[in-house]
Amino acid sequence: MSERGRPNPLRTSRSFRRLWLARTISHVGDGIALVALVLLVQESERTGTAVGVLLLASSLPRFLGPLAGVVADRVEQRTLMVLCDVGNAAIFATISWSRPSFGVLLALVAASAVLDTLFAPAGRSAVPALVDGDDLLRANAWMGTSLNLQVALGTLLGGTLVAAIGVRGALAFDAVSFAVSALLLVGLPPLRSTSTGTPAGFLAVGREGLSFAWRTRVVRRFLIVLFLGVAFAAVDNVALVFLVRETLGGGPVAFGLVSAAFGVGMISASLGLSIRRTSVAVTTLLIVAWLASGFGTVATGLAPLIVVAALAQAVAGFGNGLENIAADTLIQQAVPREMLGRVFGLVTSAAVGGSTLAYAAGGPLLDLSSPRAVFLIAGAGILAVTAYLWFALRDAASPDHPTRPG
Repeated sequence: MSERGRPNPLRTSRSFRRLWLARTISHVGDGIALVALVLLVQESERTGTAVGVLLLASSLPRFLGPLAGVVADRVEQRTLMVLCDVGNAAIFATISWSRPSFGVLLALVAASAVLDTLFAPAGRSAVPALVDGDDLLRANAWMGTSLNLQVALGTLLGGTLVAAIGVRGALAFDAVSFAVSALLLVGLPPLRSTSTGTPAGFLAVGREGLSFAWRTRVVRRFLIVLFLGVAFAAVDNVALVFLVRETLGGGPVAFGLVSAAFGVGMISASLGLSIRRTSVAVTTLLIVAWLASGFGTVATGLAPLIVVAALAQAVAGFGNGLENIAADTLIQQAVPREMLGRVFGLVTSAAVGGSTLAYAAGGPLLDLSSPRAVFLIAGAGILAVTAYLWFALRDAASPDHPTRPG
């Protein structure tokens, strides 16, 4: 069958469709919760540092990614994903019901991040078990669309729900979304690693994953690029609510709309690859993705009106959506199935390391300067990382030699 004529995996694989639907419902709920939590902290604490601390609370536990990857490679992944969703449903129901103090809120958000960290490598490494190898890019594009709905639809609903029924109602939606996701995931087939010779010890398994990532050139270089890129890109997450509400004079709905524009851009990238196959190399897609992110971020910082900021965020979102798909496909092509959980755990930690640095620096930088300055610094940094990406990966991740060491 020709590449163009292959059926869509979302249509042909019932199990993949169930995984996609579960993640979509959960992601939309997370988008609602993120807007609700950021608006709550911005209104109650009124500092960029407080918003940065909230984001740090959701970011720091993701440094456990390598350990989560080891767990994902050693346990039945369907059960792990279901338990994580049930735990998150309980956490957000508690936040919605109790309206905790800032300190308790941070602890609950951190606990949710731990569960998300455990879920991530299991969910991403399950995709190759549910679709044919030739359908990986397309399947990852559909999973990217699922994630992108968190920003495009979830944040829009979040701003609207907060304005209409308050923070507690918005957070209750997220709790329900996790419960529904867990019910859908129960219907998946058992998902175990195909490893036949994995060392028995937990630490030995972890060391094996680190060793593989270090000696595999494409994986090693991609992890470096990801850390540096996210370190700049995530800085604007702290500044966006202040740019919209204080610099541009918008309210909660305007913040939700601008946030949703980022997601619309992400969806345009993922849907394009979902519906139509492409023969473009994943390394080329990565370069295009980072360029779009950089230029979109700079344009956001220069935007004179909310509508212009929304358009600029759509461009940045297109780059982010494209990067997510290309990166997952690159890793799945370069890494054996039995190692995917551990490598995806390292990918998570690289991204979290960059975002943690961004959140730690973004709040104080915002308090010392302005939202526009933060966006301009972030955009310039992303473009610099793109230049490094061009030289670092141009000969390391070709389809002909995806796992070349050195």
